[in-house]
Amino acid sequence: MRIFFGALLASGVFSAPAFGADIEGPMKQFGLMGAWSSNCGRDISQPKMDRVTFAGPSGGEMTATILDKNSGVLVTTVDQVTESALVASDEIGIGLHPVTVTRSDGKAASQHEYDNMHLVFQKVGARIEVVRVQFEGLPEIQRSAFFEKCPN
Repeated sequence: MRIFFGALLASGVFSAPAFGADIEGPMKQFGLMGAWSSNCGRDISQPKMDRVTFAGPSGGEMTATILDKNSGVLVTTVDQVTESALVASDEIGIGLHPVTVTRSDGKAASQHEYDNMHLVFQKVGARIEVVRVQFEGLPEIQRSAFFEKCPN
């Protein structure tokens, strides 16, 4: 997962982060709910793929489930979305806290895979771009990674 979002970016500077049930509102308003991938056509059976799904029951805890397959090892991370705020009309910042990390090779996840992170997404037409990533205790990284919304 951290490899997946390491190519992305985040920011610890959000406008009035939302907590509790307020996390859902900005995510829905931005259109972030659902599955996103750099290539929705890639299947889990392929040696490399990535996908993040933002979901949660109405008024309930929001989650981000991240599938990241690199070199044939699938890493599944379930994150609790700890904050969300619209930074601008075309940007949203979210905070993620890893709850579980599972590797298909049976090895234990690294400590880094359990680091909290902040992300800033920007709308670019029908896609979203990760424009900033910040892992807990590390400086912000500015990169560009595009994701398309995947059909259900």
